[in-house]
Amino acid sequence: VGGRPRGGAPTATLGDLAPDRELRAAVLGVFRWCDADGDGALSEAEFAAAQRLVAELCPDDFNESAAAAAFRKAAEVGEGSFVSESDFLASMQELVDALPIPRRDLLRGLLRQTSGRSTRFDKSVSDLKAALVRNVSNLPEDDGTVPAAPADLWRTATGRNQFPLPAGAAGGPPMARVAFQILQYLAMRTEDASFIEGQLAAQMMGHRQMFKQMLDMCGEVCGVHADPGGTVDIFLMKSPWAEQVFRVRVSGLRLAGGAPGLPESLVGLGGFEPAPVEPSDVPPALLAQIRGATPEGAGAPSAGAPPPLAPPSPAALARQSSLLDEGELQSLDLALTASPTARHLFRIGFELAGRAPPAPHYLLLAPRIKTRSAGHARYADHSVRLLRGGGVEPETWPFGSFVLANVRGRWLDRLAVEHEYTSCRVRVRPRAAAAPDEVVPCPELSPEERAANLAGEPEQASRLRALLGSQGLQRRSQERDVAFAVRLGRALCHGYTYDVPATQENLQSLPTLVWEKRRGDCSAFNTGFVFALRAFGVPARVSLGFKYGKAVQQACGAVAAPHAEAEFYAQGIGWIPADATLGIKRLGHESSSMLSFVEWRPAVMSLGEAEEEAKVLATGSSSDPAREGLRRHLEQLRPGVEEFSLEELAVGLSQTEGIPKDVAARQTSQVFECCGFKASEALSARKFSRCLSAFNLGKFADLGSGHALAATSKAGVKFYEGGPYTGSPLEAKLLRENMMVQDDIDQVLDMVGDVKERRDWSSMWPFGVFMCRYEFVEKPLP
Repeated sequence: VGGRPRGGAPTATLGDLAPDRELRAAVLGVFRWCDADGDGALSEAEFAAAQRLVAELCPDDFNESAAAAAFRKAAEVGEGSFVSESDFLASMQELVDALPIPRRDLLRGLLRQTSGRSTRFDKSVSDLKAALVRNVSNLPEDDGTVPAAPADLWRTATGRNQFPLPAGAAGGPPMARVAFQILQYLAMRTEDASFIEGQLAAQMMGHRQMFKQMLDMCGEVCGVHADPGGTVDIFLMKSPWAEQVFRVRVSGLRLAGGAPGLPESLVGLGGFEPAPVEPSDVPPALLAQIRGATPEGAGAPSAGAPPPLAPPSPAALARQSSLLDEGELQSLDLALTASPTARHLFRIGFELAGRAPPAPHYLLLAPRIKTRSAGHARYADHSVRLLRGGGVEPETWPFGSFVLANVRGRWLDRLAVEHEYTSCRVRVRPRAAAAPDEVVPCPELSPEERAANLAGEPEQASRLRALLGSQGLQRRSQERDVAFAVRLGRALCHGYTYDVPATQENLQSLPTLVWEKRRGDCSAFNTGFVFALRAFGVPARVSLGFKYGKAVQQACGAVAAPHAEAEFYAQGIGWIPADATLGIKRLGHESSSMLSFVEWRPAVMSLGEAEEEAKVLATGSSSDPAREGLRRHLEQLRPGVEEFSLEELAVGLSQTEGIPKDVAARQTSQVFECCGFKASEALSARKFSRCLSAFNLGKFADLGSGHALAATSKAGVKFYEGGPYTGSPLEAKLLRENMMVQDDIDQVLDMVGDVKERRDWSSMWPFGVFMCRYEFVEKPLP
């Protein structure tokens, strides 16, 4: 072993780091790819898969019996029937050394085999990972139910042992049984791969940990339904009576064999489609079989039925409040609850793209996250810190909605911004069942808040009402805010497609895109949901930030990915978070390190925020955010008069803005309607001018762009070249706005289907481009 010539050059010894580090690392990559359980040793099945991956690089005369002999030889120096990393290198040396291909081709081939995107199966798993994180509420919540441990009956490589089949697979078509076996193998519930064609089994190896985590989170396989069209639905549940069901739809199964006395084997597989569903989405006959054809809380199932999972504890029998039905949403006294779960910390580092030198001075804006104290329940608290290793700390100016700092260019390589907050699991529950200390008080909306979160163009709102009416989704008479929002959100679960290019091609029509085209990305779904609610009188807003967690890391390799969600205000309950991407699966906010969301900013700036921003940046459009000029003009029209009628306000608006009287009258009427004022009511000049300003701020056109504070939603921070700030507004035209880009954004774009050539970000903006590095840390609660 070692020293045998290949292509005229001596072969490096894999166990020796020095001679050929690249080849050794590539072979160890195969080891780690096949070490599905991550225990640092390969089982017989894992080792066979590793040898197959390497053997695929050589001619077709690979000797299977020789491979088995190599395993036995390696296992003799390993522990029991497992092969360690060092033993693997020793055993693989003989095979690698004998391959009649040049070293460069061998190296490239090994890297390709473990790239995770080299085959159709790899692509289907990649699509599954991306689909799992498209909606932050996709994964079932942790309701305290502990799934029964999988029966330890199907653990051998031979498959000779008997094991219980779930409902639908027992006595069902071969495709149903094989689909169940596939998921059991992929989720590491068994090491039996004897029914899977060898090459396909080898491709599955590196993905098994992800499938294991999926079943650990969502529950075990309770039922299988084979569709005559060729797809198989596998239903995961934590108990037969669980209110949360997760469906994995498997397509493109190709079986071979099936001769008398021989089981079918899997030779091909198309893809996976995950979706959280409700028990009503499970075929009734299958659901009855899963539950043993017995009522909830009754005794054992009838004889001959497949063994169900262990019954849930009495606490788990309580209906999950996130799945309240239409009648309950309409009639129950509901409350918003927030349960702190962990401390989450984002640390952001910076690097200038390209070769441009840093500017002498920068102005940095970091947003303050809205918390429970302001009626927004996702986060109990929030702090933002600027860190610089050694030397003088940056000068900071704290404002209510952001932190401003003067930063010297030479500090950039050691500068970091930290956002730390207590993340809460937010739910809508019957008030009688909610813990008093978890109930979030319902804030009363001010007229300005109502104006900002009900704003919209009249023609657009009319168009939305017509579109929704044609689909039977218009608001019903006496329908509560929360009941209408859930009915609207659930309608998006069926017949809609996730499509990034469709959004990019229709950026100017986001409020109506999903309702017209039935497709879009997270920003299109949530913007469409928000403006549909506004069109029927429900205050709502778009939340901009990042989704993050282990599931996102698995899906694309990035710490976080840009994401949009929604919040709507339900009378008597408060601001309810919801993710409408491909439909609302659950009301509330997820706070686990597996999959969560941080809202850097709402898409809409409040008037108070605009006034704070005007203290820092002076521009023609924002120097008078509260329209003090309009107020003064109105007061000059009738000196000494404190309140004005709707007609008088419209006349003053027409004169001040230089717009036709009929246009001014329509705008004034809209403001009155959104704020909840009666047409006969008289307002002070100050109140009207502030409400009109808030209304215009609420009619946002582009997500995360425009005002400086709004732009912090793209990265959790914003840089400008210029300054320093000394307490007086800086002229915006004298500052150079910098572009903020996530440093692993290409991986994220690949995940969401925006596949283009890799971008040179430094050439896409006339001024500096910052590549932002993100680190995420979860801490226990104090």
